[in-house]
Amino acid sequence: MNPPFSAYVDESMLLARGLYLMAAVLVAPHQADRYRAELRALLLRGQLRLHWRDENDKRRAQLIEAVTALRPLGVIVAGTGLDSRRQERARRKCMECLLWELGNHHVDDVVFERRHSELDQRDHEMVVILKGRHAIPPRLRLSWHHPEAEPLLWLPDIVAGAKSLAERGDERFWSQVNADLLVLNIDAR
Repeated sequence: MNPPFSAYVDESMLLARGLYLMAAVLVAPHQADRYRAELRALLLRGQLRLHWRDENDKRRAQLIEAVTALRPLGVIVAGTGLDSRRQERARRKCMECLLWELGNHHVDDVVFERRHSELDQRDHEMVVILKGRHAIPPRLRLSWHHPEAEPLLWLPDIVAGAKSLAERGDERFWSQVNADLLVLNIDAR
């Protein structure tokens, strides 16, 4: 049997293309501290966290090389049909699909990047409903953390950023990192 994993989750949106991406990268507990140390080593002076959208192409190449060396496993849910006025609906649909899939990948803990306390509370309420409907495995433990405090949240940010660029036609980063990532396409309307 595979050991339990923790999943670290972040999202990316392409409003112009009507796409909501939610990426989860799986990390085994015995790898977590090493991954954190390797990610922190990539920080530039004064940087508190790695964030794909803030990096130039040279840095993005460096980040992708580092992430690829970690050989990440993960799941990306690509929700199409995103209406910019209904982003939270798209998030909920992607989140439900992702959590179900993570339950099939020996995941016990799911860590989401914090957004805003009100939005995190909506996520939490949705999870309670999903568990009540048996739409996600009851063993999943979910939490929300700041990316400055949890470097493992930088992994799905980088993966989602590379996938987002690929959706816009720039495959050079995604082609390096996508080997062990399952991509699920859903209708997020």
